[in-house]
Amino acid sequence: MRDHTMHRPVRPNLLSLLRTLLLCAAGVCALTPGAAWAQEIPLDRWLVTSAEHAAGEPPLPVAGPDRFPDRNAETAAGTWSLFRRDGQAALDFSEFSEAGQATLAHAYLKSAADASVRLELGAEPCTRIEAWVNAQHIADAGSAREVRLAAGWNTLLVVLDGEPGCERSLSARLSPDTGPNVRAERDDRPGDRLTVQASRPPGVRPTWPDGVVTVSVPRITGLAWHPDGDDLQAAIRYDLASWGREFGAGTAGGDAPGIQRPEGRFRNPLDLPRRSGGAPGDAGDAGADDDETGPTDPEGLRARMVAQLLGRPEARVPAPSAGSAELRLAGESFVAASNELQPGVPVSFEGVLPFRKLREAALRNDGMKGEFRWDGGDGDGEGRMPAAPVLSALHGPLDLALTAGTDGVWRGRLRVPDALAGFTLRGAEGSWTVDGAAVEDGLLCSPCERGRRLEVEFRGAAATDAGTDAEGPRARIAGPGLPDLPETGAAGAIELLRALEGDNRRYRALIWGPGGPAGSGSPSGPPLQAVSAVQAAPAARVRS
Repeated sequence: MRDHTMHRPVRPNLLSLLRTLLLCAAGVCALTPGAAWAQEIPLDRWLVTSAEHAAGEPPLPVAGPDRFPDRNAETAAGTWSLFRRDGQAALDFSEFSEAGQATLAHAYLKSAADASVRLELGAEPCTRIEAWVNAQHIADAGSAREVRLAAGWNTLLVVLDGEPGCERSLSARLSPDTGPNVRAERDDRPGDRLTVQASRPPGVRPTWPDGVVTVSVPRITGLAWHPDGDDLQAAIRYDLASWGREFGAGTAGGDAPGIQRPEGRFRNPLDLPRRSGGAPGDAGDAGADDDETGPTDPEGLRARMVAQLLGRPEARVPAPSAGSAELRLAGESFVAASNELQPGVPVSFEGVLPFRKLREAALRNDGMKGEFRWDGGDGDGEGRMPAAPVLSALHGPLDLALTAGTDGVWRGRLRVPDALAGFTLRGAEGSWTVDGAAVEDGLLCSPCERGRRLEVEFRGAAATDAGTDAEGPRARIAGPGLPDLPETGAAGAIELLRALEGDNRRYRALIWGPGGPAGSGSPSGPPLQAVSAVQAAPAARVRS
């Protein structure tokens, strides 16, 4: 039977609220799952060092004590130092950089269950950035990516490298995955939150999420306006990825300490021999050559004892090498499949859907649905499309799908769709004709009347009689849009997207304020009640 998984609404009770207030008063804010993941979480504490590094090569070993850095610990990669700036995502590690060496930054992330999250890493243009999650390389780490965390402690390693004099700064954030990926079905508990920690947690050991395939939230790559079409068409790109243990039996890392329970019976700590060589249970005297600050477990007895206490890790299914996902956006279906999946390496797919379907997928909690199949498993999930990218695309460049003639002129008959009703639309640089009349400044319509048909001709500024403009005609909505709004004091993206209906009067009132630009047709009077676009920063449990 298929394991059905979906979002579960969180209903905080009085006890959890009281616990939250007490923790915040103590300086450690720990909210319920829904509140803790309402917005992005900055990664504000790291262990940092400098070391020589070859691009693409893992800078830390898969097995052994150097796999898990700790503060002030000396390893083959160098001595790790704590760097902490509470609440800040953008950090400058230049003080740790040395000539000819890369800067390594490491953090521990604790998840209550296997979960997909969105990791966003940024660095200076002159810096090359690489990242590993649980020792698995993340492709194209310099852009926002969905990654899969395992239940328990996870490792995140970032490498910054570049030319001498290039600032070694890093901006790192985590945010909830809103995509329709498989989620663990479990009761919501106050402990379900992300923990960010720099120092090595006790009992940490190699871990990976259970084998699964995931699909990313679609990225909108452009909007197109087709002749006689009744809606704009949105081009999207989405990724299929595989996650899980990539080490098979007998391969490197498959027998890493802590993965399997050690053989032999449990030994009581009092039965362990003293470092001074005394009999078990005796006090023993430290010899002159004993280094009391050195290794306390040279034979690994204590490590094996901890592994006994922790018990055998939950069986982890290896990362699938083949899988598929059916992504449904407000009823529109898109299929992604691959037989050559590698852990953490996304495979991209493209599709097209009507703008109104994109809007619907962002307004509904179940606007996105996913059904997954992979080697040895299947699952499904629900999610929603983020509203902000939908609005940003609406106010971005709009491709006009006109027909290119041999005379270098693009021609077509365009019908004003609902999404453009009431706006002022201007074309890109070039010569424009609308309904047989030349227009100035590329003014196509102001305000654009819903359903009106426009006979449009365009000749690009660089076009000649012997050829056509290679880029094709483009237009965009005149006036401010979502990217131009301040972070506070304006309606949130969801509120704006709900107002984008009919003749869009309410939407334009929210964007432009009372009256709006001349000729916009916006109603006079105060805009709708403002909703802060940036909610209170989420409180994750953080430790140094």
